[in-house]
Amino acid sequence: MISSKYDWQFATNFTDEKFLKQAKKAGLEPAAASLLYQRGVQTEEALQEFLEPSLYQLHDPYDLHDMERAVERIRAAIENYEQILIYGDYDADGSASIVKEALEQLGAECQVYLPNRFTDGYGPNSSVYKYFIENQGISLIITVDNGVAGLEAIELAQSLGVDVIVTDHHSMPEELPNAYAIVHPEHSGADYPFKHLAGCG
Repeated sequence: MISSKYDWQFATNFTDEKFLKQAKKAGLEPAAASLLYQRGVQTEEALQEFLEPSLYQLHDPYDLHDMERAVERIRAAIENYEQILIYGDYDADGSASIVKEALEQLGAECQVYLPNRFTDGYGPNSSVYKYFIENQGISLIITVDNGVAGLEAIELAQSLGVDVIVTDHHSMPEELPNAYAIVHPEHSGADYPFKHLAGCG
């Protein structure tokens, strides 16, 4: 194993001794300190904000495109006891469960569907949408980390009188679906400072 002093000198790609000392004092490994520095965390204040985040650091969510429209529709669904489907993605990273938990705390009646990569494909699936609409009484679908490329499935849902709120963070295609709302940090109509926010965020 490399000695601590040598390890710190060897693994870091910068010569900012002041930052190096602060990072070491905070208990960071050399590789982590180097990575943070390369990503713009280069002052004691920035390091502290990164290691001890606060809710006050969050950006205004209403700077996201269609956020107000999405919130109003979800509120209406909760007040009217509508059945909500949260349509996640197959990577099982917990995003859909985060959204489900948040909505349930607000009083929503919702269920989650995680598509099978091999049978459902990626993104919204028309057959799955149709099944939930016709057999489960779903009247609102919220996608999580998918949806901007789901033209056909979202068009089907809308034609059946079911609104779809898309929350996604993947590359924006030239043609967007005819969804009730599209909440995406990279949307041209958004003024959200952090462009890499995931759908559950």
